[in-house]
Amino acid sequence: MPQTVTVESITRRRKRFRLRGWLVWPIVLLLGLAGGAYWLQGRTAARAMVHYTTAAAKVADITVVVTAVGSVQPIQQVDVGSLISGTISEIDVKINDAVTKGQVLARLDTSSLEAELARDQATLSARRAEVQDALAAQEAAAETLDRAQKIRDKGLNSLEDLAAAITAKRRADAALASARANVQVAEADVKLSQTNIDKAVIVAPIDGMVLDLQADLGQTVSVANSTVTLFTLAHDLGQMELQVDVDEADIGKVAVGDKASFSVDAYLGQTFPASVSEMHYAPQTVDNIVTYPTILAIDNSDHRLRPGMTASADITVEEAKGVLSVPNAALRYSPPQVAASPQKTTGLLGMLFSSVPTGPRPTTEAGAADKDGFRSLYIMKDGQPVRIAVKTGVTDGDVTQVLDGPLQPGDLVVTAQTTGAP
Repeated sequence: MPQTVTVESITRRRKRFRLRGWLVWPIVLLLGLAGGAYWLQGRTAARAMVHYTTAAAKVADITVVVTAVGSVQPIQQVDVGSLISGTISEIDVKINDAVTKGQVLARLDTSSLEAELARDQATLSARRAEVQDALAAQEAAAETLDRAQKIRDKGLNSLEDLAAAITAKRRADAALASARANVQVAEADVKLSQTNIDKAVIVAPIDGMVLDLQADLGQTVSVANSTVTLFTLAHDLGQMELQVDVDEADIGKVAVGDKASFSVDAYLGQTFPASVSEMHYAPQTVDNIVTYPTILAIDNSDHRLRPGMTASADITVEEAKGVLSVPNAALRYSPPQVAASPQKTTGLLGMLFSSVPTGPRPTTEAGAADKDGFRSLYIMKDGQPVRIAVKTGVTDGDVTQVLDGPLQPGDLVVTAQTTGAP
């Protein structure tokens, strides 16, 4: 029998469909929200995972060096010039020539100087003749005074005659003294002229090498208030020195006798040995940076190094052989400070809308050493960092010596940490 469809049945059916729709969509929405919360919770947990970077404590050699920059220079360098004016008539050496002490380097024209010497010698002869004349006059005045005295003793002359004879004798004595003084002046003039002629011959004051030459044949040398430099000589380039400037923060570590090595741009990849021979107390200040001049002795027997070369030197100030060491990063590490966790909320909505924890707040420096010199260090134990205290020694900037503490070679020390998924 056919079913009769009425308006009322159709209306009831539509109402049932609407009711089912209102029941399904909230369920779908809740399932979606639950899945999102699960995904968010998993991601937050992944972000909260901590990963540690470690390095093994090991036995090593530690060398502490102080770096300084300077230049290679001769031990003794002398500027040679002319003390008198004149014209250069002869040059007997050239640059890079080896010379010995007293060897002639150059000569000035001496024609005018020789004329002056001849004139002064003639003047000296005249002054000596004047001495003889004054001596004869003195002898004559002495005889006259003697006769006048004898006659006066017999009463045959007046007191005025005797006084005149005494005065004449005194004048003769003064004239002789003046003539002898003039001889000394003339002798000094001759000696000066001879000295000028001798100075016209320029000689080497030391054994060495000609580094620089600023003289030309026919050049006129004019000396006013200072010596004109014509040659620069360096003493024995087989033994040189490296003049460096050590920073004020490092000068207290350096001592005379410390070994060093240095390099120059002319020989890349090569180092040369040296040793500290002098330390100056006078400071040098450039751009508010205070340094102290320090001299390093160099053996340059092969003459490979040349004066003026710029060099970078490493001065060994301390060495520790076969000591337990850790990377400096391990001594700088400390666990981050964890931010306070917000109050947890239970339930689905709490899982969805609760605040995400801010995570750890990292720090960059570990604690300072205590009064006994111990510092904090973290080693891995059962997958977790454990704090220990160690006493440290020398450091080269990369690794530090461990003097005391519960640390053994091979222990893994923590140098850093990161958070996130592996």
